[in-house]
Amino acid sequence: MRLNHVAISVKDMERSLAFWRDALGLQLIQDRMLSGPDLDMALMETGTSVRMVILADEVGSMIELLGWESPPVRERPPEHLKFASTGLVEVCLAVSDLEKLEEDLAKKGIRFRTPVWILNIEGLDVKVTHVVDPDGVQVELIQL
Repeated sequence: MRLNHVAISVKDMERSLAFWRDALGLQLIQDRMLSGPDLDMALMETGTSVRMVILADEVGSMIELLGWESPPVRERPPEHLKFASTGLVEVCLAVSDLEKLEEDLAKKGIRFRTPVWILNIEGLDVKVTHVVDPDGVQVELIQL
């Protein structure tokens, strides 16, 4: 078994693409509108109309962005965006040069939640930092 993708509902697809595709460098795989009774059933909604954008990294792991036209996207309360909340709390991307990425993202106006710090995992020091996407999804960037 392996992870295929993680889905994220977004408020503003263009703003999210500017983050995930343009700033972080994920590649656009698919961009299409979906609707109909099968989708309503699958997503447990009525009158569903959603723009589905799939982005992939260099090994094929994917992020699926869902831009809801109908029903409107509902925001999570701020307390549900913290690490100590149940459910998905972050998406982690492995990078080859964290300092270079930090410089590139800073030039694009993306702010880091934490400075780069060292985490020791089973005797191996890894560099770690966090950014937040336009919808509050925490993104861990890790250099192994």
